[in-house]
Amino acid sequence: MIVSEQDLKGMHNNTGHETALFHQIAQGDESAFEALFHLYVPKIKPVIARIIQVEGPEKDIIQEIFLGIWMSREKLIEVVAPHNWIFKMVYHRCYTWLQRQGVRNKASNIITRENPDYSNLTEENLSFSETAGLVRQAIHQLPPQAKKIYLLSRETELKIAEIASQLELSPQTVKNSLVRSLKSIREYLIGHGIILPLMLLFSYLLYFS
Repeated sequence: MIVSEQDLKGMHNNTGHETALFHQIAQGDESAFEALFHLYVPKIKPVIARIIQVEGPEKDIIQEIFLGIWMSREKLIEVVAPHNWIFKMVYHRCYTWLQRQGVRNKASNIITRENPDYSNLTEENLSFSETAGLVRQAIHQLPPQAKKIYLLSRETELKIAEIASQLELSPQTVKNSLVRSLKSIREYLIGHGIILPLMLLFSYLLYFS
């Protein structure tokens, strides 16, 4: 395929824009992080769906990817090709998800087919286990109904309207409960020294409700 000069210029501009976002995120800029999220979710969501071949879990994988980006933000300033770096994160998180489902060989075959140049990423700088444990603690402290609504949303993957119907509540009541729960979880994490952008916790309400 012949790449035109205009295409090359567009690719260069995109890389420059994404590099600028990476530098801003490295300084803790939440608005740049949100811009990156909105830029990349439409790009990575179909790739994740194609790799895992299951409908539903992509929202959690997307959150894990962006959690990883935020938690390793200090290193973003060293990244030369943001697009490639993000997609390595995508392949790694998908591979990890497939491994958890007990389909390791399938995971290896799919990832290799999707990206022959895939190389495993270490997670030594991504405190997923610590953060996940604190989130579980925060959920445990929610009021009973708020906890039930949150778990129905996250673990059984019901949509807001479905939860409202099941619990005989209005959709707005369910949404308000989820918003309060997410704020409570964020405050709990902050109390333990982990600061996450609020939109990261709210992302599945924005894209998957």
